[in-house]
Amino acid sequence: MDIIEPNIDENLKALLESKDSSALVEFMRSLPPSDTSITVTNLSEEDQDVFWTMLIAGDSDLAADLAEHFPDDYAEDLVEDLDSDSAAKLLDRFDSDEQYEILSRLDEEQSEEILEKMSDEEADDVERRLKYERFSAGGMMMTEILKYPQGVNRQAIINDLRDNYEKHRSYEHRYLFEVDDQGRLTGTIPMRKFAYAPLDWDRDALYGKHVEPVEAVTDLEDLRSIFDRVDHSVVPVIDEDGLLLGALNRAAVQEAIAKRQEEQMMQFGGLISGEELRIMPFSSRCLKRLAFLLPSILLSYLAVGVIAMYEPVIKQISVLAVFLPMVANLSGAAGNQAVAVSIRELTLGLIDKRHLTRVLGKEVLLGLINGLAIGMILGGITYLMRPDQSHLLPVVIGMAYTCSSVVAVCVGGCLPLLLKRLDVDPAMLSSPMLTTLTDMASFFLVLSLASMILL
Repeated sequence: MDIIEPNIDENLKALLESKDSSALVEFMRSLPPSDTSITVTNLSEEDQDVFWTMLIAGDSDLAADLAEHFPDDYAEDLVEDLDSDSAAKLLDRFDSDEQYEILSRLDEEQSEEILEKMSDEEADDVERRLKYERFSAGGMMMTEILKYPQGVNRQAIINDLRDNYEKHRSYEHRYLFEVDDQGRLTGTIPMRKFAYAPLDWDRDALYGKHVEPVEAVTDLEDLRSIFDRVDHSVVPVIDEDGLLLGALNRAAVQEAIAKRQEEQMMQFGGLISGEELRIMPFSSRCLKRLAFLLPSILLSYLAVGVIAMYEPVIKQISVLAVFLPMVANLSGAAGNQAVAVSIRELTLGLIDKRHLTRVLGKEVLLGLINGLAIGMILGGITYLMRPDQSHLLPVVIGMAYTCSSVVAVCVGGCLPLLLKRLDVDPAMLSSPMLTTLTDMASFFLVLSLASMILL
């Protein structure tokens, strides 16, 4: 007897049409975890709105668990499209760091409307966090921590852990934090030490500032350095007055570093927001790409202007039009290599905006050697392709590329540092600016050398 696989997409659409939230919840729970995300993304934009509204109404915990598996941009678009009641109900079930991540991206009016309908405790927590930068300790911390008053006895802590087991499951439970009457951090204790301590434990021997706190305004680069120096997996986060706000774990810092690098690479590829998925609204995707492409028109016009200056040269030596794109593309590739290295070193904290001279010194010789090697190959290709032309044409192309290579790697290496000085995201503008500058340099070098040597 043949086993017929059920059509998951059709079954899901039938459930959406039935408006039966309970049945939808059961259906989603029956799906293998590997199928849930792709099943949702196969729905149309309209059906996705209906799906999330029904799922939130049926089981907001399940909806939050599923939504947190999608990228932040998708979750942001989802919350934006939901009515404020559904959005608040969904965000109430998110972890505190995810709540911040999404609400910080929404416009102020919508964010406030959703906060008004969230539970008072969750809304107050998010509002405190929203005053901190996204990639700061305050922006990345978890506020669900095990916090107890100074001097509490061991049995009271044990009773609290037992009585509130379900609530504490989502908490940062690797450390216990002690605070005074004002809420200032007075001590920490690893949960492992607490669990293995004898019944007549020496409180003072266990408690104490074993883990140095970080201020909420500490940025990502400093946090990376802190976690490189300490063995702790978690550090407490305090404000300027020493009040305990939450805890930050090493994994959150590593995830933020990876996320920032990914966003920079996406921006480097021309996606202004840093993230794009094809399941996002079509209009949003179009606008994000246009925001990058439209300024490129002006930049491209500047490069073409160089060719217009040497139009008489091209008319006399038309074969140059064949080799201009080749020299420009290879120069751009060399420049992009230098850009990628500079952005990576900036991200890793190995260089900063003051190191222009150092970067130039490292790139000039490399660009010259590689330029000579590639220039000789291009000269040979030029001779093989156009043996009927002047024997000096390969020399022009080879020389032009060699010089262009040096310019490209120097510009590519220094451009991210210069943009950093101007407080502009290097990943955002380095690529289009480099392309324009290397094109202009390549066109100018090929055409100017040709006019001097061949005419």
